[in-house]
Amino acid sequence: MKLKIASYNISGGFYNIDDKTEYLDKKAVETVDSKLLKQIIETINNNDIDVICFQEIITTERVQYIKSLFDGTNLKYFEIFELSESNIIKNTNCGLAVFSRYPIEVMKKELFPNPELTKTTKSGNTYYSYDKGYMLVKIKINDDIIKLLTHHGFPYGVFDSNPEENANVFMFFDDVIEKYNPDVITGDFNAEDFMSLMNKTANKYFRTINSITTVKGKKQDDILIRKNKKYSSGVLKLLSDHYMVITVVDLL
Repeated sequence: MKLKIASYNISGGFYNIDDKTEYLDKKAVETVDSKLLKQIIETINNNDIDVICFQEIITTERVQYIKSLFDGTNLKYFEIFELSESNIIKNTNCGLAVFSRYPIEVMKKELFPNPELTKTTKSGNTYYSYDKGYMLVKIKINDDIIKLLTHHGFPYGVFDSNPEENANVFMFFDDVIEKYNPDVITGDFNAEDFMSLMNKTANKYFRTINSITTVKGKKQDDILIRKNKKYSSGVLKLLSDHYMVITVVDLL
């Protein structure tokens, strides 16, 4: 049996290309971008996606982003992990979500150690790194159980830092993966060469994407599977500043 898995950082459901304003100083908007939401629903349905993992998805109930995806697709099982407030949409929170065609059960939700990054912009405002974390779920497919871990890493570059200066976060994540031994790992790593900082993971898993996944030409989003599994993969350029990454895994 094959399972089609996608991962997508949707930037709070809204992406405004505005290079004149520093990212952290960009003004939050009032509502989500309905064009992106419609495109996501159509993409899930047209590509027969079985499981999709979101980062930076709006979790605030009144916005009804989660409900719209539930109503508009055949992915009737979902779990969310609210991580922080959103700097994209006013008065909302955002985090992780997993939508599945098959029943899912949460095994673990946990925050990463926050490196407490700070930056003072030209405007004089000082910003601090929001919490990030991971969610581990079980997906029940007939008589089989698939363990899937999805996550969102810290935006090191936004704070004029880099993954190497925050190796402790990747070491923590490496230990988590070693402990729970998931079948699939998805998410926005916010790092390109993250495998060099996660030796245990690099020994057991393979990057199925490892190609440009952002409008700025970065290789940050990926889907990892065990090295003995067969797969096919691709990248879809949609309306967010990240691309949707898709991998079809042979579960046999």
